[in-house]
Amino acid sequence: MQPMSAASVQPDVDTFLEPLRGGGALTVAVMVASVDGRATIGGRVGELTGEADQHVLLGAREAAAAVIVGRSTIAAEGYDRLLDDDARARRQARGLPAEPELVSFSRSGQPLPELMAGLRERHPGALLVCEGGPRVLGLLVAERLLDQLVLGVSPLIVGDDEQKRLLECEQTLGARLELLALTVSGGHLFLRYAVAA
Repeated sequence: MQPMSAASVQPDVDTFLEPLRGGGALTVAVMVASVDGRATIGGRVGELTGEADQHVLLGAREAAAAVIVGRSTIAAEGYDRLLDDDARARRQARGLPAEPELVSFSRSGQPLPELMAGLRERHPGALLVCEGGPRVLGLLVAERLLDQLVLGVSPLIVGDDEQKRLLECEQTLGARLELLALTVSGGHLFLRYAVAA
């Protein structure tokens, strides 16, 4: 694992994401939050995102074998189609299915460690991407199932304690992160962290 002093500033989003493509069996969360750590505005992510953030999200999806999303996030945001036609064609040209497997998670269903173990059996050596929401991210960290976090910092200060935070978890986590890379695009700061063992 790279020490923090080795973190690299990448010139663009594609270079920033490149290590996720063909990087082996990684489980990576891709999240966006305001400067003050809010993951929603009015219960949705919409106002926090933008063209640059969507570039990161869709770039990670295109490289992924599976995308894990909390059931409530799917209901709030809608997940009818994960990729556009161009991305689907690029995946198919590489011998992959047109879209990654979409996996819905609910705390009332299969425990997350079992779900992730099943995904890893189906997709050994591949990238698994989690898009949250905040409770799913909390569970991934608590269960030590997360290898990396890709965090987009949106240029907004939201306030409003009713809005969801980037990560929600009732227990103390104490997880240490090591900064691997960062880039800036469209006013967003993007950070890629390794989760220390």
